[in-house]
Amino acid sequence: MWGVTLHDAKAYVSNGQYPQAVTALRTLIAQPKFKNNAECRKLFGQSLCMTGDYEEAVPHLEFAAKRSKTGAWWYLGICRQHLYDFEGAITALEKYRQLMTRSEYWTTRTDSVLAECQIGLKGVSHVQAVEVIDSLIVPQQLFFSHYLLGAESGRVLNPANCGGRFAALADSTDAVVFENQAADYRLMSSRSAQGYKLYESHLFADAWEEPRVVASIDAGTRRLCYPFMRSNGETLFFACDSTPGYGGLDIYKTHYSTDTESYYTPERLPMPFNSPYDDYMMAIDETHQVGWWATNRNTEPGQVCIYLYRLTDTPRYLEGRQPDRARIASIADTWRNPRGYEALIEEIQTAPQFLVEKEVIRIPISDGRVYASVDQFKSAEARSLYEQSLQTEETLLTVRGELDSMRQEYHSANAKRRAELRKRILQAEQQEQQLADRLKSMQKKYRNLEISKK
Repeated sequence: MWGVTLHDAKAYVSNGQYPQAVTALRTLIAQPKFKNNAECRKLFGQSLCMTGDYEEAVPHLEFAAKRSKTGAWWYLGICRQHLYDFEGAITALEKYRQLMTRSEYWTTRTDSVLAECQIGLKGVSHVQAVEVIDSLIVPQQLFFSHYLLGAESGRVLNPANCGGRFAALADSTDAVVFENQAADYRLMSSRSAQGYKLYESHLFADAWEEPRVVASIDAGTRRLCYPFMRSNGETLFFACDSTPGYGGLDIYKTHYSTDTESYYTPERLPMPFNSPYDDYMMAIDETHQVGWWATNRNTEPGQVCIYLYRLTDTPRYLEGRQPDRARIASIADTWRNPRGYEALIEEIQTAPQFLVEKEVIRIPISDGRVYASVDQFKSAEARSLYEQSLQTEETLLTVRGELDSMRQEYHSANAKRRAELRKRILQAEQQEQQLADRLKSMQKKYRNLEISKK
């Protein structure tokens, strides 16, 4: 990058264009006059931090922090947190908090991350001795299609392939549907005006009942997503960004009480299942006694790392602080079988009884009339309108996914970016409402057309 200036680099940072800022600042720092420029080093460390290059960012932020660049302490704390150096993170964040006493926003935010680091510090001293068999990095979109679950373990589905009721609830990229092994019970989460809710639905007389809220699982305004029920029908896993936690999404487990007909208070899983990153979609394969979970640690944007591990009847915990085991620095270090698990992996990959996601079509026409195929339509006009409604529904899901991403970005964006996002969010919300109204009208019309067809 020729002719780049510090002003250009600052503009990239101000606009949240961190990859471009990294490239620009790397060029500047290579020049003698910027090598010891504290502002330049701080911006470089900040940009590296925001692009996930935590290790490279640390020395630049340390340099800037020692030269009174207050903001460097914040990013240094974030970097150390994600490098599992929780003591170092706490030291940096406490220093930042001392310097930011006049900012209520940053004081509150710093306290929140400090709470995460305190939990992380305890977490690395209570790491479960998990045997991680394998890992796989895949695109984030439909990552769960790589989970190879036995028939008795149920399956995870794309809401778009589950019919109108479930597709209508799916308002973000977090939305998945869990279906049990009997294919008569489904779980999914969705965001409402009151916050995220977990919904369940049963299959009666070949039709899915209207999804109802699982009242005893209440995350309020926090994200709640990726539910999975074990085959016993009592053990529920889900992900949530409840605070205080390790940071990002954490995986939780709870059990159903038949006495109270509600779930017990969820418990957060220990490290290495959880981390300062997003961890989610715990699923259990009862056939081979293994589990899967996903995380965005050590991945590029748009990717997810899936870990496969062995189940144990009684969890064991490692002694002392174990940051390397907490972050799974080496999969082989977790093995109890020195020969590895190639045979088990091959068995899992080739077992014929695995269920893979397939399209499930249920087209409700009336209370007692549900089609399983478009070929069942008697009215050509109704069929055409139904097919058009699917395109509208797909567009609606895309808009809702984009809305969710913009809303999440809004909370961490700077003032200029927030102003841009506010306008885009408003436009997307209007488009969402128009599409939802159009979809509802189309569904009503094709159903009436089909009902009237003799």
